[in-house]
Amino acid sequence: MATTRRVKRNIKEDQLVTTAVRLSQWAQEHFTHVIIGVVALVLIIVGVVFTSSSKRSAGELAQQQMSSAMSLYLSGDYEAARTSFEQIRERHGGTQGSIAQFFKAESEFKQGNYEVAAESYDLYLAKSGPDEQFRHSAVIGKALCQEGREDYAAASETLAGLLTSLDRNDPRFLDASYMAGEFFARAGNMESAAAHFRTVIEEGTGPLKMRAQAAIALVGE
Repeated sequence: MATTRRVKRNIKEDQLVTTAVRLSQWAQEHFTHVIIGVVALVLIIVGVVFTSSSKRSAGELAQQQMSSAMSLYLSGDYEAARTSFEQIRERHGGTQGSIAQFFKAESEFKQGNYEVAAESYDLYLAKSGPDEQFRHSAVIGKALCQEGREDYAAASETLAGLLTSLDRNDPRFLDASYMAGEFFARAGNMESAAAHFRTVIEEGTGPLKMRAQAAIALVGE
């Protein structure tokens, strides 16, 4: 009887690991789509931010630099984009430097430099205000960096902290809830994982809700 139970438990754990990996890949792909939307938004606001500079020539130069850096980022040349964003951050303060810092972190994340990217996200978060445009996205990015380092406990706690301040009507709320559930499960905290999956099941719709239903069945709560 003990052997049978052990076999069943191993099968369940193997299924959980396999599904967690698959769901993690989906979460990162979904997050990428969110960031693409953010990029589109920043392309709109960059012109407003930079052209309002008191020194128009400096503002125009900064706008050109940001446009060039964003083009590199969107084309997938993340190293060149990272360098460009770093230069903009060093040369320009305020909102300009803050936006550049965020996309510097994004570029590092895209390169798989999770340790460096996490530090860049932290620097952005330390200097940005509570209403900063990309603050919540930066927290999600930091959690994904922690996942990349396989620090699932830290990643789950980072997202759990975000959920306390994120508006439930924000489209990122259910995505973050789902990822938090996944990270809690991979950290071995099945009770917290199930709680976050239930949130998605209760408030979500479509494919995300279906994935949460499948995930909660695996955690066994």
